[in-house]
Amino acid sequence: MVNASLNWASIAGIFLIIIWIPAITSGVFQIWFTLNRRADTSPKVILKTFFIIFLTTGRAFCIPLAGGIMFFQGWRLDPILQFGMSLLVLGIAVEMIPSFINDYQGWRSRIGRASATILVNKQPSDKK
Repeated sequence: MVNASLNWASIAGIFLIIIWIPAITSGVFQIWFTLNRRADTSPKVILKTFFIIFLTTGRAFCIPLAGGIMFFQGWRLDPILQFGMSLLVLGIAVEMIPSFINDYQGWRSRIGRASATILVNKQPSDKK
């Protein structure tokens, strides 16, 4: 039986679906940048890469699943549990948003490879 109504849990489910879009986008770009910029194969870098991949796949599948369950089945919860789930979702969002902002600022301040190689290879000519 599918019954969707507008309550605390369904609003929290919709919010989870909305926040899932930047979460998965940020995760994919984070994996892309991590794999492209790392030349060394130290265990620390490999562990960090696997951790980022693990977090991204978890975000990709768990956040929309939880949002869908809360949207379609949240009406079954009593009001106190609905409010508790809404606080939990708000806590998740508060934890995720600063990392989105930090990632975005880091991507904006990055120097591309082409411009970096041009700057490195340019040397003043020696006049003799």
